[in-house]
Amino acid sequence: MNIFVGNLSAAVTTDDLRRLFAGYGTTINAILMRDTDTGLPLGYGHVYVVPEPAAYEAIINLDKVNLKGNLIAVRECVYRAHRERRQSRLSWKGVERRVAGSRRHNGYDQTSPASSQQRLG
Repeated sequence: MNIFVGNLSAAVTTDDLRRLFAGYGTTINAILMRDTDTGLPLGYGHVYVVPEPAAYEAIINLDKVNLKGNLIAVRECVYRAHRERRQSRLSWKGVERRVAGSRRHNGYDQTSPASSQQRLG
């Protein structure tokens, strides 16, 4: 099971995560997420633990544990389908465009009183 680990100190290493989860099943992988441009830690990572009952036990017991000065957040990692994320973004943008478009006509804000219409750039 993929487990999300958040609120990590910049001093935490993958070895620290492996040691932390060592008492809970088998840790297959531990990764820390980093900014692609700067290489700086983003403060979260993922640990893959099997079997699933051991992973759930780790989530229960390790959530809010102090690791190198920070109380960490440990949760089951749940992914939304790529299509679902894309659809929700597109529908939100579409609604925004329709609302903005309905208030504009010929570059003027139609929500303003006629005597004080402002030219929109």
